[in-house]
Amino acid sequence: MQLFFWFSIILLSFASFAYISIPIFLRFNATAQYRFFSSRLPILLGAACLGLGSIGLYAYIGNSAFLSSPQNAVIDSKYVAIIEQIEAHLAQNPEDAEGWQVVAPTYLSLNQPKKAFEAFANAIKFGNSNGPNWLGLGKSNLIINKGVFGPMTKVAFTKAQEKSPDDIETMYFYATMLQNNGELAEAKSAINAFIASHEFSAEQMQPLTQILDTLNQAEANQ
Repeated sequence: MQLFFWFSIILLSFASFAYISIPIFLRFNATAQYRFFSSRLPILLGAACLGLGSIGLYAYIGNSAFLSSPQNAVIDSKYVAIIEQIEAHLAQNPEDAEGWQVVAPTYLSLNQPKKAFEAFANAIKFGNSNGPNWLGLGKSNLIINKGVFGPMTKVAFTKAQEKSPDDIETMYFYATMLQNNGELAEAKSAINAFIASHEFSAEQMQPLTQILDTLNQAEANQ
């Protein structure tokens, strides 16, 4: 692969040189050599520098590996060992809600949404029906569905809001879900009520105020 890129860059460089220089040679007049040196020689030198410079630039920073598929994140071996221990424990104790609750966010952070969804669902199923688990369930489902808010995300984010009414991240996903489902008045009301009853900083509230601005603009355009 690297040889192919070298061949390609050299070929393109000399093609650019030929494209600029050949017309000049074809128009060369032996009786007016001084004109060649006074006007055309700088152009030829510039074309040569362009070609050689591109080769040198590729040699300095070029890397065909940039075009290869991204690799999975490298996980520290100690974390892998911990995850394996928890998974082994859950295989023997599949109804351990605490175990599922511990491993679920880890799966989500490692971009394994299907495993995360199953783990959050089990944590809820076996006793830990709390806000963070419902929020994680909704976020996992949202990733699995490539950003599409479906029935499951509506249930999950609604439950998360009921369980954690003071959590700003939960409110953000809840309001975003309402907005995407076309429940604009409900989303606006929920955000306004949250802002009025909580004392977060303006920076922390910014994601919610941005949604609110969008909702107000949509309302003004109606």
